[in-house]
Amino acid sequence: MKHASVLLAVLFAAATAAARANEAGMCGVCHSDVRVQFEQGVHRSEGIACTTCHGGDVAATTVEGAHRAGFRGVPRRRDIPALCASCHGDIARMRPYNLPSDQFALYQTSQHGRRLAKGDPNVAVCTDCHGVHEIRRRDDPRSRVFPRNIPSTCARCHGDAALMKKYGRTDNPYADYAAGVHGRAFLENASDAAPECTRCHGSHGATPPGLGDVEKVCGQCHATTRQYFLEGPHKKAMDDAGLPECAACHHNHKTPPAGVEMLDSVCLQCHAADSEQQKLAGTMKGMFTDAAREIDEARHLVEEAARIPLYVDDYQARLEDARTALMESFPVMHALDTGRVEPHTRRARSIAAEVSGEIHEKLAGRWWRKVGLGLFWFYLLLTAAILVRARHRAAAESRH
Repeated sequence: MKHASVLLAVLFAAATAAARANEAGMCGVCHSDVRVQFEQGVHRSEGIACTTCHGGDVAATTVEGAHRAGFRGVPRRRDIPALCASCHGDIARMRPYNLPSDQFALYQTSQHGRRLAKGDPNVAVCTDCHGVHEIRRRDDPRSRVFPRNIPSTCARCHGDAALMKKYGRTDNPYADYAAGVHGRAFLENASDAAPECTRCHGSHGATPPGLGDVEKVCGQCHATTRQYFLEGPHKKAMDDAGLPECAACHHNHKTPPAGVEMLDSVCLQCHAADSEQQKLAGTMKGMFTDAAREIDEARHLVEEAARIPLYVDDYQARLEDARTALMESFPVMHALDTGRVEPHTRRARSIAAEVSGEIHEKLAGRWWRKVGLGLFWFYLLLTAAILVRARHRAAAESRH
């Protein structure tokens, strides 16, 4: 009896699997192109069939019969999020895959979800980002939501000038991102440390950060800079003025590389050229550029020593320490306190000065050694010449 029960269970499982296969196969008789796409996606491998989303009669052998019982056909765009949530919002179903079950709830709070609820048919729904039938795993490089593909996926809407114009937007977030320091690092240099769209805006709950939240978003990566910003006077001033914190100086998508040259132009957007604030910016820039110049001078000396050649690995490592100290002054500048910036630039200058001094000593010592060696060979050759001359004279006298 025990063996018979096991056999029946196996036969039942096989029959169920065959039924699923037949269901997909019957739909694929008419929808062959869709079937090819579906069979490449993740849903097929997890036992999700055509009728799960589209309804219909699995046992029917005619088109009329298959489309009669509970057939939904192509879901309306406004119904797609809720349809996907019938599975993806089910905690029990998502638990084996370790997937979150709150995507639909987050979507409803997003700009996309809120606009969809108001009847806007142009906003993104699940299938716009994940695909329709050929839905792949997020870690599949061919997936639209594979991290490397997210900017181009978002650009399908946010890079569409005609579509964005309907919402009063004339900018191109994707083009700006691609031209900015983050986009170049991510798209051109394949740096996973650089953010793509969802790192700043979220995925299912995607929405622009509020004015008072920009520094929190940027602070996910730039934590040290954020701390100094919060300790400085700009935080309250920007909140009071309704400015978007970090983005007010660094732009939101077209973020330029950080550099002290920004102090010559960005500060003037709010402060007069002869203001105390602009003088403070000039002081900080001078501290940085002086240290950078001394590091550069030391680097040239190290390169000169390397060409001789002298052993310079230790000096190169110390100059890296100097550059690190100088780079550490960038975040501190957001506190707008020269007393906190100066220790970093002073350390950078101190290291550069030590390296330059030691290289000068080695080069000077080498010069004196060359002079000494030249004098040695001069006297040696002079002595040899005198001895040869004396020997010739002695030989001539002996012949007479």
